[in-house]
Amino acid sequence: MPNPERNALELLDDIIRDKAAHISEYVKHPGDFTRNRLLNAETTIKLTMNMQGQSLNAELLDAYPDPDDRMTASAFTQAKDKLTSDVFVDIFKEYNETLTDPKTYDVVDSYRLFAVDGSDFNPPYDPNSAYTVGYSAGHPKKDGSETKPFSQVHGNFLFDIENWSYQDCILQPRKYMDERDAAVNMIKRLDHSYKSISIMDRGYEGFNMFETLNRIPNCYYAIRVKQGECSIREIKNLPDEECDIDMTFTITTNITYYKKHKTENPHLHYVKHSAKHYKKEYSKNSHESKWDFEDMCKVKVRICKFRINDPDTGKEEWEVLITNLNRFEFKLKDMKALYHRRWSIETSFLELKYALGAIQFHSKKDEFIRMELFAHFTMFNVVSRCIKSIEVYQGEGNKHEYAIDFKMACQIVRKLLRFHSKQPYDDYEREMIRYLVPIRDGRHDIRKVVKPKTAVWFVYRIA
Repeated sequence: MPNPERNALELLDDIIRDKAAHISEYVKHPGDFTRNRLLNAETTIKLTMNMQGQSLNAELLDAYPDPDDRMTASAFTQAKDKLTSDVFVDIFKEYNETLTDPKTYDVVDSYRLFAVDGSDFNPPYDPNSAYTVGYSAGHPKKDGSETKPFSQVHGNFLFDIENWSYQDCILQPRKYMDERDAAVNMIKRLDHSYKSISIMDRGYEGFNMFETLNRIPNCYYAIRVKQGECSIREIKNLPDEECDIDMTFTITTNITYYKKHKTENPHLHYVKHSAKHYKKEYSKNSHESKWDFEDMCKVKVRICKFRINDPDTGKEEWEVLITNLNRFEFKLKDMKALYHRRWSIETSFLELKYALGAIQFHSKKDEFIRMELFAHFTMFNVVSRCIKSIEVYQGEGNKHEYAIDFKMACQIVRKLLRFHSKQPYDDYEREMIRYLVPIRDGRHDIRKVVKPKTAVWFVYRIA
């Protein structure tokens, strides 16, 4: 196993070398990578980890300046096709395990602080892909026009806010995504020997979610909930004023019991439940159609209502959080500040996609898509850990505090990981400290909702 005393790049190198030494566990056919070739398992893994947004030939040109050492794009693709994507998933998991002293969110007690959210990735269209969505020819939209099918992957992320890294990810076809189920599975996979707080935006709320997290030891949450017509009725009826109250919902799966007692118990809710979960069977007013507990259950939560600034409109609006955090440790103003920390995951998506190049793929195959995505997730964590290990001197009299430029840090990490690099891994600090950007806290800007970008095809990549 890697030595935790080694720096972020050395740890990654150790893990890749260990996987290459046991590559028989990750090949599709016995005997793959047994011959001594230039394009061995370690080289194939490192090349995939180092991919950016260029064409495949351009990526190989950067990796190997000497043409005598450079392989063709076809040779690299064939070598990668010998691997299963599990090798990159395991590298991602093992690298996260090397974080032996994670930074925590400290109030009265210490908590690991996580944000849960999802983001879409658009690989090139493949009609045989499990990620294909959209209308095919002959199936028009409501306005009569036809749309072409496309491929889209939905990534569900558990993001470690204090350590600025991806703790876990579950990939799903966009057409069949289930964000709540993915969130529950990722939270269950955490080490619950320590306390953790998971922060979620609207769309994750539901009685099944609340009760599931309530029953996990040392698991705390803060979930922003809807307040309109589709919201839980008690939330919709809250007055427009700050409040911090405890509430117990009574959940039943028996429609007869619900109809008989709903008048005498204003907090009684009926959950439509079946062995199989089909969302299309339920109306838009159903709060939660999945239920994993008893036919009669009491769900206890704490409801916090306060004003926040809406980034879409720039106006102050009322927002509601449902949580199980102690109100004596987390007062109402603390809950507002805590929820604001969730925005870190939105910033991380920008850096993952545009600084690391996770919006560009080098293949259409599902297995290759999974390889590249988990390679990007690992590289994001490596770059973040490198940055976190560097203390940036803040000069006296500066208007702003400064931090290391994440985009340039990505370039430096890739440069050091290349095979022809002669620089020691310790040089990343000396290189990164040269590229600083100001931190401008308190800036406000209306969120610009733009049309989602489609995949850039291989022949249209920059040289």
